[in-house]
Amino acid sequence: MAARGGSELEHGEIDVAGVRRSYWLARAPRRPGQQAPPLIIALHGFGVDGRGLARSTGLAERGPAAGVTTVFPDGWQEAWHPVRPPDAEPDLDDARFLLELTTHLEGLGAANSWPILLAGLSAGARYAEHVARHGLLPVAGLFLVAGTGLESSRRLAPVPQLRASMTLIMGTGDRTTPYEGGRLTRRGLTGRLQKRRAAKHGELPDEDIVLGAETLMVDWAAANGITTGPAIEELATPPGELPVTRKTWTKPGAHPVTLYRIDGGGHGWPGAPVTKDLDATAVLLDMAERESANGPASLNP
Repeated sequence: MAARGGSELEHGEIDVAGVRRSYWLARAPRRPGQQAPPLIIALHGFGVDGRGLARSTGLAERGPAAGVTTVFPDGWQEAWHPVRPPDAEPDLDDARFLLELTTHLEGLGAANSWPILLAGLSAGARYAEHVARHGLLPVAGLFLVAGTGLESSRRLAPVPQLRASMTLIMGTGDRTTPYEGGRLTRRGLTGRLQKRRAAKHGELPDEDIVLGAETLMVDWAAANGITTGPAIEELATPPGELPVTRKTWTKPGAHPVTLYRIDGGGHGWPGAPVTKDLDATAVLLDMAERESANGPASLNP
């Protein structure tokens, strides 16, 4: 293990296909003879790194406190690459990085190879959905915040290849990722810089179109063998906070699919300073506890 990133984070690196990749690790405590803890892999958004996500979500402290090791990989130059590697690094393979990282952490005794939960925020959510949709990493659960999936990824796999629990937290007022789907919103000078940077990382025209939140949920319900509509519940929220609706697709013996729709909610991790209408970290840790008691995920035929 390399240098420490603070009292709760360790910084490490591994070589993947000749490319040096880095990550930030928050280990759950483990007594001698105790089984290694489950693992959450949390993917940051565009333009930040894993340490930034660890701090903004509180997962660096709350994950280990709940008995869950959490790792925050760094995207190459703060980006993920679902379609192709950038020209500047043709051997880059983000999915292989995540897979080899899980093996590396198991070898360190920091986490077990099962269950693994894959979480992501914004662009990290879109990449996490791509990885799970194509079965590139055998995850027990998929947890997305402020990001859905890419239409270009869905065209290649209309039904997700992996059966797994899936949760999405999405605001209807998100100004970056439209709740109903469509082109990512990149406006003004910042938007132009984002487009230029995305192109540098290999994005082509029309590869910035995302799925609508509820379309994505129906995809994952179908993957899990659920054909009925969702149960709908309006959650109790404190006065002055935005309304939250929970939609759950489920059936006996199937992995559940859950959407938290924050009416008027913006772009960010709920419970973090940007928005406090829902504690996304608590929802994720509840999911990790539940999946720890379940069996391995399976691929769709």
